[in-house]
Amino acid sequence: MLLPPESFARALKQEARSLGFPLAGIAPAAPVPEASHYQAWLKAGYHGTMQYMERNRESRMDITRWDPAARSVLMLGWSYFRPGAEGAKEPCGARGRVARYASGRDYHALLGDKLEALRAWVEETRPGAKGKIFVDTSPVLERLYARRAGIGWIGKNTMLISPRLGSYFFLCGVSLNIDLPGDAPMPDHCGSCDRCLKACPTQAFPKPHTLDATKCISYLTIEHRGPIAESLRSQTGNWIFGCDVCQEVCPWNRFAQESAGGAEEDVLEAAPELKKALELSPEEFKVRHRRTSVERAKWAGWIRNALLAAGNSKDPALLPQIQKFQNHPDPVIREQASWSAARLQESPSRAPANL
Repeated sequence: MLLPPESFARALKQEARSLGFPLAGIAPAAPVPEASHYQAWLKAGYHGTMQYMERNRESRMDITRWDPAARSVLMLGWSYFRPGAEGAKEPCGARGRVARYASGRDYHALLGDKLEALRAWVEETRPGAKGKIFVDTSPVLERLYARRAGIGWIGKNTMLISPRLGSYFFLCGVSLNIDLPGDAPMPDHCGSCDRCLKACPTQAFPKPHTLDATKCISYLTIEHRGPIAESLRSQTGNWIFGCDVCQEVCPWNRFAQESAGGAEEDVLEAAPELKKALELSPEEFKVRHRRTSVERAKWAGWIRNALLAAGNSKDPALLPQIQKFQNHPDPVIREQASWSAARLQESPSRAPANL
């Protein structure tokens, strides 16, 4: 005997929580009205060189274009918060910073396995039910469907914020070919707070709820492959992969909960030594960062970022490591090394700050 839709929806969310997802909500598989903001964002060029964001526009605005059988969408949130993984805050001397989410194994594989288990449960529990999973890489506007599913609201920094977890969590989901009752959308609870907008080192928010990715440190250190604009270099500080500034100042992140992944999932230092980062060969980089999010930056991006952080460090002890790259065949690395060396040579030396 099949469970009524309401009962099945409750059981489905409970099964998701048993797999480690603290957030679970259901939205109808229908066009997202707020997707007009996505179109305006593309038109303004705020996506920079992320040309993949221009593809499959219809699917992004309506999940049934991606999964024609979809009738409901189960949205899930997985915490990646780990106490003590905040890295070294500036001034930091000879250490860089890595965004919190990148301290563990690559989340795509981890969450993909969880979602496959959940889909198998759905298909076993409800004959005829089918699901299609998505984890960040599919053309789905996850945050908009998550808001409609009652998981959280979209903050002024464009992050999805949950009153239970803050914003340190990944989004993923399963589209389902069955009609399930949807949850009530979450109202906005940011109020007059604008800490995230004021804290951004590169002023990447032209207005609330709008991110100019071309100025965002996460974009610059992960997605962008060319030289980082000189006008933004000093503001990037010691970030060598990603950025958490707008989340660190958010009051709602005082409610962050430790990841269900456990401490054994931590594989990267939150505040790696810049000297060691610059000494990694391409082969060592592949081994060290295999199956981590840092792989996306590739060795050349990692070295460019570490060189920039070293130039911002005001630590003259890093000068020999920087100078080794001034004749590198990669023009981006070569130019960044020259800029960083010149910056250290013109800056008054100081001892690294205590960590």
